[in-house]
Amino acid sequence: MTKPSLLLLAALATLTVGTAQAAPSDDACAALMEARGHLVTMIGSSDKSAYDGLKAKIHGASAKLDATLAAMAKSYNAGDEAKAAAFKPTWEDFKKTRETEIIPFVYAGKQADAKALAGGIQAERMGKMKAAMGCK
Repeated sequence: MTKPSLLLLAALATLTVGTAQAAPSDDACAALMEARGHLVTMIGSSDKSAYDGLKAKIHGASAKLDATLAAMAKSYNAGDEAKAAAFKPTWEDFKKTRETEIIPFVYAGKQADAKALAGGIQAERMGKMKAAMGCK
């Protein structure tokens, strides 16, 4: 084969391979951090008109994470299934506290109470979840 033919073949091979898919655990970590980021923004904001939009973004990222966890639990990949199983109970506790305590505190103007929870038990849970999923 000639050099131009080899270059063409290499270029075609590169194009057919496509982009690599992210690991499900990476997707879960990204969604977790997205939800966390929006919640931190909400807690730190005094702009009540922004709360509903931030809450929707939190729920959107959480829905992505829930879908990723469901897929991991049914993946037939023992590593993914184990990560999802270790992650899910803490995630459920995290969401419950966020929805029943932190977000209501923010809407009530009690940012100090919301920050205390976020920096306390929620920070502990975040650490557990990141460790279970192997987040960087």
